[in-house]
Amino acid sequence: MLKITLSALNWGFIWLYYVCLICFFGALAGVLTHLGYASFFVEQPDYGYFAAFGFTNGLTYGGVWAGGAAIVLSIIRAHRNYNARHALEMKEAV
Repeated sequence: MLKITLSALNWGFIWLYYVCLICFFGALAGVLTHLGYASFFVEQPDYGYFAAFGFTNGLTYGGVWAGGAAIVLSIIRAHRNYNARHALEMKEAV
């Protein structure tokens, strides 16, 4: 029972890690793209406004994709761990 509980907690933390990572990079991309847009196309840009607006847009769009992408990345990671563990068990059996 403890092994199942620890496995579920591990999945939850890995999923949360990927969600936070995707949201962070979405917000960072939003800030950078909005600041780039402001510096090239706006005559007298208010960089604070564009940075804040880019942050909210990036975080919103990153958050839309974060949950599903984190599930996929967690499954990929778990499958790799399972294959590595299974290959080690097969080597020990021989």
